[in-house]
Amino acid sequence: MKVDITQYDTNEKSTWCPGCGNFNIHLALKKALVELGKQPSEVVLSFDIGCNGNGGDKIEGFRVKGLHGRSIPFAVGAHIANRKMTVIADIGDGGCLHEGVDHLIHGIRSNYDITVLIHNNENFGLTTGQITSTTKEGKAMYGFPNGRTEGAINIGELVLSLNPSFFARGFSGDPEQLSNIIKSGIKHKGFSVIEIVQICPTYNPESSLEILKGKISQTESTNDIDLARKKIKDTEKIYTGVIYTNSKLKDYYSNLENRKNRKSELVDEVKNYDIMNILSDLQ
Repeated sequence: MKVDITQYDTNEKSTWCPGCGNFNIHLALKKALVELGKQPSEVVLSFDIGCNGNGGDKIEGFRVKGLHGRSIPFAVGAHIANRKMTVIADIGDGGCLHEGVDHLIHGIRSNYDITVLIHNNENFGLTTGQITSTTKEGKAMYGFPNGRTEGAINIGELVLSLNPSFFARGFSGDPEQLSNIIKSGIKHKGFSVIEIVQICPTYNPESSLEILKGKISQTESTNDIDLARKKIKDTEKIYTGVIYTNSKLKDYYSNLENRKNRKSELVDEVKNYDIMNILSDLQ
């Protein structure tokens, strides 16, 4: 059955600031799912708390908004339970790199077959612009007039240091390219991490559409991790596209010996058990 992009629309009104990158990110995600022929009933979308999470009611599909920084473990559970579903974890740079960083690290290490979208707007936008691990050094933010006092985290460097199977970077100012990147991430069999350089006109106006466009340089995918690292460390350009892939790494489920001869999904194997005898013993 053909999929129409309006099938992913909801009646909820967007509450993002005018010019927010989330509008284009949502558009790119919907476009990617439609072009892959995915029905909303075939998609699981796991959101955390933040400006990105405010999109959870603005796209159709099986959606959940969990705790701050925790969208990845829910997505992992959904995937392992039913691999027929297309599973996407949607998370901000704040939640992902602060209390959620362990989930990102172990997700890469385990190579679960899900796609992770990291909205990187370099601040905690929902709570009026506090610093995150990606906020530029010296930038005054709410509650931190002298800028961040801690070190920074480069998302690409962190991901590539963990021997990933897929890392890409998109730009909210280019929804066409971003949509193609998301499609590549979904089609990749493994843990696909996509950093999205996101415009935040309210709390990060210094990184405007015009300034970022002047730094963006589209690139082709490579399986040479050293070359990928050079692109990520470049301070003059922001390389976008599929930065690195390693198709030799098996995904997590494929490494489970006890599931290799199983045709069913775990969700199909769930049964009802009568526990009345246990409860009666407790009375």
